Amino acid sequence: MGLNRPGRCGARWAVLLLACCGARAQETLPDPSADLGDIYCTATATVPLVRLEGTSELVGDILLTCYNSGAVTAVTRPFSSGFLEADVRLSLNVAVGNRVGTGGALADAVLVVNGKDCPASGAARTFASCGHADRTVQDPMLAYRDSSQRGTLTWRGVAIPIPGAPTGADGGRAAPVADCSGRYGLPGGCHPRATTIRLTNIRANASELGASGEPTAVAIPIEASLDVAAPGATVRIEGGLLRVAEAAAGLKAGVRSPVPERLCSHGETVSEVAVSEGFATAFKTRGVASDRPGDPGWDEAFYRLAADGFDPDAGLAGTRIRVALAGLPAGVSVFAPTRVACAPDGLPGTLELRLVEGASASGLGGSLAGSAGGERSMLASEDFGARAVYEVTQADPLVREECSIPIRFERTDLNARAAFGSRVVLSVGLAPAGPPSPGGRGDYGQRFVNVNRRGRPRIDLVDCGTTLFFPFVTSRTNFDTGVVIANTSADPLGTRHESGQCILRYHGSRQSGQPVEPSIQRSASVQPGKQLAFTVSSGSPANGLAPLAGFQGYLVAECEFRHAHGFAFVTEQVNGAAILAQGYLAEIVHGEASAGASAGPP
Repeated sequence: MGLNRPGRCGARWAVLLLACCGARAQETLPDPSADLGDIYCTATATVPLVRLEGTSELVGDILLTCYNSGAVTAVTRPFSSGFLEADVRLSLNVAVGNRVGTGGALADAVLVVNGKDCPASGAARTFASCGHADRTVQDPMLAYRDSSQRGTLTWRGVAIPIPGAPTGADGGRAAPVADCSGRYGLPGGCHPRATTIRLTNIRANASELGASGEPTAVAIPIEASLDVAAPGATVRIEGGLLRVAEAAAGLKAGVRSPVPERLCSHGETVSEVAVSEGFATAFKTRGVASDRPGDPGWDEAFYRLAADGFDPDAGLAGTRIRVALAGLPAGVSVFAPTRVACAPDGLPGTLELRLVEGASASGLGGSLAGSAGGERSMLASEDFGARAVYEVTQADPLVREECSIPIRFERTDLNARAAFGSRVVLSVGLAPAGPPSPGGRGDYGQRFVNVNRRGRPRIDLVDCGTTLFFPFVTSRTNFDTGVVIANTSADPLGTRHESGQCILRYHGSRQSGQPVEPSIQRSASVQPGKQLAFTVSSGSPANGLAPLAGFQGYLVAECEFRHAHGFAFVTEQVNGAAILAQGYLAEIVHGEASAGASAGPP
């Protein structure tokens, strides 16, 4: 991991890498005042795990360590300057995810020469002191990002110190130095025998590797190729094709269904949404802004350089998790906690999630809720859905952590058929979702794709009522039908008592062919252990039911309590005497209101 953040220690790394090269390096290094030969560079990179869902994931730093072959090569040229002017080109196998500044092409990826890690000057080469005594090494540079080449970053006109060459002044020409002993890296002396070029804060759109498809257990590599073009010189790169990151799913989610029937019997129930890291560093806390390449805090922050249009406060939010529900039935409200502290059973843990109040539908913006706890109603949307956005405020980067978010369902309208056997579709993903919109303060930073995989988790809500189907009822000519609906929630078995009305829906017509009116009737409340009894021809005024003379068809009764049972008795009467009779039990229909297989994610 050391190469990822060498900070102000570039010279140390050069020494270490030089030592690793052994005898070969000693054979090829020329006398400091020798001619310019081919420049040989070795490319290395760190390989962090990044989130497959991310569109701007920070990949590993790339380090080029370069030597001058000098007199060893057959083709040499006299030194004309202390440095080579070169273009450094980086190409990824996915699109670059770096931000661009106000000019539309300047990106916040940074090139650092010989460990000079002061704030980047922009895309132009400068030789300021910026806290460093050596003005013969250029300042860090920002890259160009070409919109027509989505996977490419370019640093133009980089002043690469020629290893062992005279330094000159401010990168200018210098006369050969007879003896550089003790004068490496000093004005009027010579550049070090090894030149290092570090490319840092490179961001990649890892989601292009397949985040929207089915998950894979194998990390997918992100690769980079390098090219250094210097007019009048030959630069050869060993290891120019590098693995700079491996992408794996950053979030895994599931759900624990609520206790059956509790929504109906107690008016509320709790389901747990389980979220876990795909790998130990997938959840990140709020970063610390930095304008010095290599300083800590870049994992979740973006380069801070307001002069080039990069908002100093951008990208500082921690990892956000968006929980959304679709297919939520009417009459049910959903509540989420403002703070969730997560730890394995009996073990210490650091993971903490805080609700983001006022976040957009994609998970952008808003402010953290207080740490005192409590709960908030999840924001409702027009399709009876709900959503909540959480931000990671504490996490352990060395441990793969998980958390359970309790989601409470409350039956707020007892007169509504609240649950009706609903299957609520759960969507959990990293946020903010979607591409950033340019121009708005704070409207850029980390972005993640919506993962729409098969078999999305569902939360089953038990039907809080009973639907009874009477296939034939009539009140025509000499026929009539008696109907009884019993509320059997009163029993010696410990069943919780429930009460409610029954909505009667008549489907059919009168003898004249005219549609029946009223076709929908609402009864009085039926108490536990009681019955709702009526005839079709006479109704039941005491129970709020009107008569329907001359009707024939079928009847659907929706009762707002469970454990309802029905019986119908059809009779033919002549002169007040029943000459024909037939009874049957009503069929209990298990209806379902769900988002359905064709419903899109919330």
